[in-house]
Amino acid sequence: MTDQCRKRLNKERQSHYRKKQKINYNAGIKRYELGRMDQMCIHCGGKFWINERNQKSSQASPSFTICCAGGKVNLPPLLKPPSYLLDLYTLPGPIPNSFRKNIRAYNNLLACTSFGANIDERFQRQGISNFQIHGQVYHRIGSLLPEVGHSPMFAQLYIYDTEHENENRQSIIQDLNNDIL
Repeated sequence: MTDQCRKRLNKERQSHYRKKQKINYNAGIKRYELGRMDQMCIHCGGKFWINERNQKSSQASPSFTICCAGGKVNLPPLLKPPSYLLDLYTLPGPIPNSFRKNIRAYNNLLACTSFGANIDERFQRQGISNFQIHGQVYHRIGSLLPEVGHSPMFAQLYIYDTEHENENRQSIIQDLNNDIL
């Protein structure tokens, strides 16, 4: 792993544990209200706001094509998640609550690549995770084998030292539940 990669990972870990400053994000920004997302595509059932309708359709009889191209694209329904995973998302209790609190860490730990972009930090707030990207999104994958003296990470966890995958993952982010992993 290069020094640049190591510095970036260290910076990401530190920013995860640091408390963010209180900034007034609404100063000078006018809120735009979209209304209810109560419109549906007659072909696929996709949900939309009324302002997302085709420009040539009326408000009384809106049509939408950005979802399924007016019925030309037909995707199979999503598979039901395994019951254990569904329980982690929906049930109350200490283990599901911990999972939901750390869901981003679990996702990052199980990723084979690292997401990269020039992110505008002004839009980072508590609540639903959102951010604004300037420029291009890219993925860092790194080498298939860790450098000498370094622990495996990302895709290396699945290729190198597969007998100790979970231990290697735990060494990256220690606060996660090993049973969930």
